[in-house]
Amino acid sequence: MAHLAPIRIASGAVAGVPSALNKSITVYRGIPYAASTAGQNRWRPPQPVPAWEGVRVADTFGPVCPQVPMVKDGPVYSEDCLSVNVWTPVAPTEEKTLSKGLPVFVWIYGGRFTSGAGSDPQFEGTGLAAQGVVVVTLNYRLGILGWLASTELSKASGHNASGNFGLLDQLAALQWVRDNIAAFGGDPAAVTLGGQSAGGASVGLHLLSPLSRGLFRGVINQSGFRDPRDPLLGGLSPAYRLKERAEREGDGVLAEKGVTSIDELRQLPLQELLEGNNRNDTDRWGTPPFYRPCLDGYVFPLSFADALETGAPADIPVITGHNADEGGTYLDPEFSMDDLRACSAQKYGPLASRFLELYLDNNSASVSALSIWNEAARDNSRVTTALWAEAFHKHASSPVYGYIYTHAPPPPDPKPVANKGTTATPMPMSSAPRNVYTYAKNGPPGTSRGAFHGAEVPFVFDNLDAQDGHTWSAADRAVASSVSAYWANFIKTGNPNGEGAQTLSAFQPTDNATIMSLGKDNRMVPLAMTPERVAFWRDNIAQNPPF
Repeated sequence: MAHLAPIRIASGAVAGVPSALNKSITVYRGIPYAASTAGQNRWRPPQPVPAWEGVRVADTFGPVCPQVPMVKDGPVYSEDCLSVNVWTPVAPTEEKTLSKGLPVFVWIYGGRFTSGAGSDPQFEGTGLAAQGVVVVTLNYRLGILGWLASTELSKASGHNASGNFGLLDQLAALQWVRDNIAAFGGDPAAVTLGGQSAGGASVGLHLLSPLSRGLFRGVINQSGFRDPRDPLLGGLSPAYRLKERAEREGDGVLAEKGVTSIDELRQLPLQELLEGNNRNDTDRWGTPPFYRPCLDGYVFPLSFADALETGAPADIPVITGHNADEGGTYLDPEFSMDDLRACSAQKYGPLASRFLELYLDNNSASVSALSIWNEAARDNSRVTTALWAEAFHKHASSPVYGYIYTHAPPPPDPKPVANKGTTATPMPMSSAPRNVYTYAKNGPPGTSRGAFHGAEVPFVFDNLDAQDGHTWSAADRAVASSVSAYWANFIKTGNPNGEGAQTLSAFQPTDNATIMSLGKDNRMVPLAMTPERVAFWRDNIAQNPPF
């Protein structure tokens, strides 16, 4: 594909290409924002990108940061992976004639801090860019390469801190946007930072980090903020480690790899380093990854609770929420009333009888245990978002637009199997007994996952046609149109209703009683069916120690 006229950024001239989905959008792929992280740059803050001569044709995504599995015939992995991708509706000949740049959306991918890439088709930016937004996705270091802490690294840092190299990469990318985005037609003073799952957790850390202050004016945290006393917070990707523990664990990793210093660790082959990269933290309830951010006192200076208590987060507009079929919902159709009572006793402790009284009404014989459990989990997701907003507003005045996303995308198209017709992708059963409380209980093959974790991402990007293996309905496209419009309006104005959004249902800030439901039917809904249930969740969350 022929490239367009080049533009100039700090490191050299770069040329983009028309998007295959919309020729009026120019995409620049694989622009390095920092130097290679290999060799002596392993476990160092991102270093300046070397300048290049001539025109760099940005028609190919950069390498994916090393991760497991390194699949056969999959993406190219390299430690020279710190790159950004830009989608812009501004033609390269127009950028100097704009009186003001367009608003910018910077996206951080999820993947439990151990996998993912800014080149994932889920984040294809053409749809949002077509709504008058410059979209930026980025790569950051993962697993052992992004989140290793050690006493030696902390001593050598100059800040007595280590373990958050992935956050430092994200910070460097935000600084790159500040310094270069005007060349793409973007306004460096009008940046919104967004992300989902581990990417959303990263967004939350940048919201409270003093190093990130002033680099964005709004945030979108999908599968997002929870009250610091919500026990689910400590069992998922946001379950940060304390600095001392992270250093101790990192020192143990050196011993595990058979080395005695970071310099020796830098000499190990990449494949050897990645062994054990995807393991979980077995000392915590839930499934937090072993390699994840730590409370280092530098990039990440305060716990979630202390940050909210002292007013550390930036006072800027927020969109945050959860999906209807995440946050502890179950899929197993064999989950029974006896299982429900047993799991409730384990989950709610002294409040279990109150929970059963509120959720097992006289009509429970006609309602499945599974639907009761999942309704409660959704109430938890709505209330915890409202509680976070309440804590945020002790010191901040900016609006918090909370939501619950309800639209279930179609299942992937069946994949043909040689001489065997078609088959659905099997879903593994949970290994825990049904009467043992766990974060999730999966169903048998073919079980609908509903509005699962991450289901909303292609819809907010309005990029359904970039997703292979799905047959999209008119209803799916209508959801993508409305939800992405809320996101685009927020990126432009700090308000999801925005200008010219009269056809959208009013998306009001979350309060102590209501939250936005997004999907086929966009409307404000109660946090729970009754005030008594809201009060239960307030009390259940409040009984836990802060995180």
